Amino acid sequence: MAADERPLVHESYALGERAMQELRGPFAAWLDENVEVDEEVGPEAVVEAVTVGAGGLLTVRPGAQLTRLTPEDVEALVGQVIPAMVEDTATPEPDEMVDDLAAIWWQLLTFLGETGRWQGSASDLETNLVLLAGEPPELAEVLAAAAEDVDEGEEDAAVLASFPVRAAQAVLAHVGEGIEVPDDAELAGDDVTAILASFEHRIPSTVDADGEPTDLEDVPWLRQVVLLMLDLDLLDGEDETLLAPGPEAEGWLQPTPEPRELRRHLVGRFILDDPTTLEEGFSISDAVLPTILASAITGNPFDDAALNGLVDNAAVLGPAAGVAVEELRERLSDLGALGLLSESAPWTVARGFWPALAAAVDAEEEDDVLGDLFGDGEPHWLENVMGQLGVGDAQMQQIRNILGGR
Repeated sequence: MAADERPLVHESYALGERAMQELRGPFAAWLDENVEVDEEVGPEAVVEAVTVGAGGLLTVRPGAQLTRLTPEDVEALVGQVIPAMVEDTATPEPDEMVDDLAAIWWQLLTFLGETGRWQGSASDLETNLVLLAGEPPELAEVLAAAAEDVDEGEEDAAVLASFPVRAAQAVLAHVGEGIEVPDDAELAGDDVTAILASFEHRIPSTVDADGEPTDLEDVPWLRQVVLLMLDLDLLDGEDETLLAPGPEAEGWLQPTPEPRELRRHLVGRFILDDPTTLEEGFSISDAVLPTILASAITGNPFDDAALNGLVDNAAVLGPAAGVAVEELRERLSDLGALGLLSESAPWTVARGFWPALAAAVDAEEEDDVLGDLFGDGEPHWLENVMGQLGVGDAQMQQIRNILGGR
């Protein structure tokens, strides 16, 4: 920023002082009660920083009002005023100070909203908060940081007793040293029936309506476990007519680093992957579930109202939005019934599973599945699925654009 473009924030304190006159005391009290302010700084210093910034903002945008800031006001604050304040201080850590000042204004707007002092529109307030929040941290970083707080004993207690680990144990116990399987399926119907019969959990019937063995295709969660076991080398299915224990099966339950990492991927991917789209396609739960679980881990679990809000935020999908969110709700409910999430909203996840989720999300980001969605041309299923959901041509093109198609 050129020197003649910088607002002279140090010369406009009086403007900020007048703008903050009625807010100063209540804001300081709110900070003291609701925000962990560094003791060396204190609420008064935070208010003082806002006062200086307010003066700079009113110099750049004389018509701005603190209780009804527009997104344009906040863009000026972030793009001009805060950088000028940082430059005036000659701080050795300018990036950190920029983040701190933006966070202070985020707190001011949150205070205005929570105390009924905000006089602008709700949409402006929401937009302003997003602008001040800056780029959100990477999902993998959030989960990795949370996972660091979970000790190995807590993780092992949760994971070793979890549904997918116990299901994998039942599969390995049935496979023994090896079993013959059809060349067009991972397991024969009789094997599926036997595994389900040995598995003590709330599960579907082990036979169909005619009393015949259950096909693996009809038990999505078991097929999901088997496919994960094959991918993680817990099972060896290279011979298409023989299923045997894989090279990782020996000692995979031991409380040591390598087996623990394998179990993390088994459990994390079981939670995050939609069993209905394991081999092709993607679903709303594949795309949104990691964010929902990260939100729960950081103390802001989604409730039913928040899930309903996803429909409003996905208007580009047209009629598909409501259908997609109901599919997500069903997936959350299924995971709750399997003991991997809370059984009802607000949706939470036990701390012991956090490292598993972190490992799975990190692996997904490395694979960048959506980034390659259109790499070999448009998926054959996309237009058919969207047509069934009532998505029009214009909306379909928007979806292609969002997902990197043409």
